[in-house]
Amino acid sequence: MSPVLDTVKEWLNPNWGRARTVPPMDTGLRPNLRLDSAAELLPAGEYEPDDVVVTAAGLAFSSGNDVFAVRADEVTRLVSFGGPVTALTVRDDQIVAAVEGRGLVSVAQSGETEDLCTDAPVAGCVTALATDGAALLATVGSTKVSEWSRALVSGDRSGLLVRVDGARAEVVAERLAWPSGVGVAAGEVLLSLSLDHRIEARSAPGGRGRVLSANLPVYPGRVHVAGDDWWFAAPYIRNRVTELLLDEPGLLAEMTEKISPEEWFVPRLRAGDPFTDTMQMGQLRVLGVVKSWAPARSCGLVFRTDSTGRVAESAHARVDSPRHGVTGLTVHNGHVIAAARGGRNLLRLEDA
Repeated sequence: MSPVLDTVKEWLNPNWGRARTVPPMDTGLRPNLRLDSAAELLPAGEYEPDDVVVTAAGLAFSSGNDVFAVRADEVTRLVSFGGPVTALTVRDDQIVAAVEGRGLVSVAQSGETEDLCTDAPVAGCVTALATDGAALLATVGSTKVSEWSRALVSGDRSGLLVRVDGARAEVVAERLAWPSGVGVAAGEVLLSLSLDHRIEARSAPGGRGRVLSANLPVYPGRVHVAGDDWWFAAPYIRNRVTELLLDEPGLLAEMTEKISPEEWFVPRLRAGDPFTDTMQMGQLRVLGVVKSWAPARSCGLVFRTDSTGRVAESAHARVDSPRHGVTGLTVHNGHVIAAARGGRNLLRLEDA
């Protein structure tokens, strides 16, 4: 809707006004240091794990164009593809990888590969995978843009939920706001809608969603189902500056047209410290130190919900910690394993 019409409506009736708010990190999302005290499973800085799964032989994770296995504290490359690996799952002791520009590929423990589905809906921008009996479920972030940040600033809602049965891909839900996580629990499909800050449950993949958690202070990501407990990754954190930009179309358009994407004030997996960083002259950085009231650009966070959608517990990293940008997670031998893409390591929570 036009900003002018929004202003007129708010002037006629203040209750008609729309203002984005960011809820506090409260109850089960109360900050702690559990990610900071987690054990690192990989050599520091050598990999950039994006997703992680448990196989019969141990852990496997994706990093760039490769899939690696972690066996007895030794990291070995299983396979290398010609494009980025954007999601993983396990079916019948085989790893299923979503490869950008190719589709879904089965990966054996020996490293042998076999194409499962190369249909157009799963050939690009697959964000998460899950097993649904003999079939697979895949979320596609967008059919128009390939980057999360561009989808955010453009208000993109072209995401898909796809069911893959055999070699055929069927779109079962569309017009989704960057779906970034999918899982199957108690006969329902769990769906993370990143740009809506919401988690839904659907009795059927193409059915109407039942809201489990809404207006989260983070952009929810991939989900791991562990019985009645569901663990979610939170790759990005919401901040009030970005929310303000999203409510000002003119200012947002000027930012995207005149500033390079690397300097957009949007959440990131890893907050750098460049001298060109936005808002340095707004007293958010004093004598080179980022102040505690500065809007968070990145976060390290995973959280667990129960079957009602209530956040039961969470694990955080400090605002200035390098362990940010958790994009994938799983549970192995009773411990949560978090793939911190921003922190370039796999983290094992000791007290999960």
